Parts: sequence; C-alpha cells; structure tokens
Amino acid sequence: MMHDVENDPGNPQDRVVSGDGAGQEPRAPGGAGAPRSRDYIHPVSIGDVHLTNNLMLAPMAGYTNVAFRLIAKEVGGCGLVATEMVAAIGRETRGQTERFRVLTRNLPQERPIAMQVYGREPELCAETAAALEKAGADIIDLNCGCPVKKAKQSGCGVALMREPEHVGRIVKAMVAATSRPVTVKMRLGYDAQNRTMLEVAQASVENGALALCVHARTGESKHGVPVDLSGLAEVRRATPARIPVFANGSMDTAAAIRAAKDEAGADGYMIGRAACGDPWLFRNLMAELSGGKRYQPSISERRALLARHFDLILDLYGEERGVRVMRKYAFFYCNGLPGVRKFRGDFCRLASRDDFARATDAFFGQLERGEITGEAEHVTLVEDESEAGS
Repeated sequence: MMHDVENDPGNPQDRVVSGDGAGQEPRAPGGAGAPRSRDYIHPVSIGDVHLTNNLMLAPMAGYTNVAFRLIAKEVGGCGLVATEMVAAIGRETRGQTERFRVLTRNLPQERPIAMQVYGREPELCAETAAALEKAGADIIDLNCGCPVKKAKQSGCGVALMREPEHVGRIVKAMVAATSRPVTVKMRLGYDAQNRTMLEVAQASVENGALALCVHARTGESKHGVPVDLSGLAEVRRATPARIPVFANGSMDTAAAIRAAKDEAGADGYMIGRAACGDPWLFRNLMAELSGGKRYQPSISERRALLARHFDLILDLYGEERGVRVMRKYAFFYCNGLPGVRKFRGDFCRLASRDDFARATDAFFGQLERGEITGEAEHVTLVEDESEAGS
C-alpha cells in the first residue's frame, strides 16, 4: 500500500497518473528536502493521507482486529495499521453485517487506518470500497497477494496476479466508488513461472492506485524463503516516482529494511507475522535504524499490556468468544522469557475471564519471584490459513 506528496488541492483519485519516473533510478518522493536514500525511517504520504513514519502493520486475517491494531499503534508507534481483509461478497445477511462491523470497527487513536478488499468482481469490490469509506477507512487496499488454497481456487488474492488487466478493472471501479486513496498489495507473481509484477503494477497505477505494496515472493513461496529484492527493485524502477512502493515479506529486522531501501529503493516497509510476536517491534526497529537503543519491557509491563489487550478483546467479542480469540495472542507478551511454552499451553485452555486471571497471576507472579528459571524460550506464529491477509 502507499504515497503522493504533491500539493494538489483536488481529489487525489482525480490525478492523472503518467509514466514519468519509469526506468529511473529509485529515489525518495517529495522533491526538495525529501529524505536521502539512506534515511530509512521518515514520514510518507498516500494521496492526502500523511503518515508520521513509513512502518506499517500488514492486514492479517484472524489477527489485526481493533484490539491488536491499537496495541501496535500505542506501543510500537507504526505509521499505518490495517484491518483484516473484508470479502466483497454482495448479498447482505445478518451474519455478514455483524462480521463487517467487527472487522471494520476502529478507534480515533489508531488512525490513519487502511482497510482491505478481498474479491475479484469489480462491482462488488467497488461496493465494498464505498462501504469501507463509510466505516472510517483512510486508505482502501485491494488484496492481490493472499496465497492460500481457497483464495487461488476462487480467483482472488494472488490468483489475480495472473490477470493484470482484470486487476486494472477492479482498481478503476474502486477508485470511482470512493474518495479515499486506493492501493494494491501484491506479490511478484502467481508462481515462479508467472512473474507478472510489472504488468500488475502498471495496470494498478494507470487505473488510479496511489501506492503499491509488494510482498517480494511469488505465490507458492512459503514464509522463510528469502525475499527477492531484485523483483521489488524492478517494480520501483518501473513505477512513477510519486507513487510509493512498499516492501513486504520478512521486513522484521533493521538489516532487512536497510537492504530493501539500499537494493530496491523501497519507500517504506510493511510487517505482518513478526509483529504478531512482538508488540514492541516497530518501536525497536525505529530505534535501531536511527541509532537509538532497543527497548526491553519489564515483566510487569508485559503483564499489564497483556491485560489491556484482553480487556479490548472482551469489549469487541464478549467473554465467551473473546476468551477463545485471545488464546492465540498469549505469547506476544512473554516471548523470550523462560517458561513461555508452558504458559502458552496453559493459556490455550482458557475458558473464562477468571481462568485468564489465574493463568497470568501464576505465570507472571512466578517470574517476578524468580521461581521460573532457565533459558529464554521463543515461540512463533503458526503458519496456517488464518493468515490469509498476509
């Protein structure tokens, strides 16, 4: 997803996107006074939406609800957060209405916020874009990157990478339906034999997309496979300089961000899975990239933030469902501490608010009293189809 800093007083979607900048060396947009190539963290704009920094939380199905986004904004300080993807389905039912409400609920403290459309029918995607604007979206994104089987079979997500012209039609319809900036999250291609990133990028920009976010892998590549920064660099060179191109895919270390900037000219960085294991990640990346010190939260701070997250989840889902939803967030606040694997196992059996209180009192109390010792333990987000938005 993202950028355009020209001082155009009109609707940013009405701007004519030309090919100026195609084939040029990557450069930071913004003209005089713009960040130098090695200024890794800096403000950036997407149409008329201005971000305080160019670190972004990726949309992830099953994870980036309002509670987690608020934590990421408050604790990490990322410049943009994104909702879970919203399916462009059509006929409205009571269940769909409630799901839409939960997916799009947002708070002023987390703004600006991007909301993502998942679909392939231009009219339905346009209707969804309009609904997302009414729900409070500052930016509306089209998902062209989801690699799970269900998405491929339905012609959505990364399957759209096989149809650049159709992507252009979807983007055009969405741009016509909303006054908010429209962006596209994509991969390098459907698979290694079909690298269509340049065609999809061109079709997106020509039809009004104001930014691109490129997951620098093809659709069949799993997390852990090295990203292909050469493909990202191709997209950056071929895209007008005023349209920002953001890097996605293992952008979870300062070294990865430096490489994305230095080797591919990335204008910003979107982080998904890694942020699900460390709510302080954005804060520490900014510190490391600007010469500051990493922040080490205390045990009491971890405990307090976990309790705040739980309260936000209960407010969103209610106790019965909220307790189930919260189970997967257990390790966010204790990763790297001794005993985290056992705590996560205990946490996954929670059934009530009282269970939560007992489990956290026991674990964090034992840590504070020095009763849990041993080496630091690390757990990771389990890769499954719940991460469809990444």
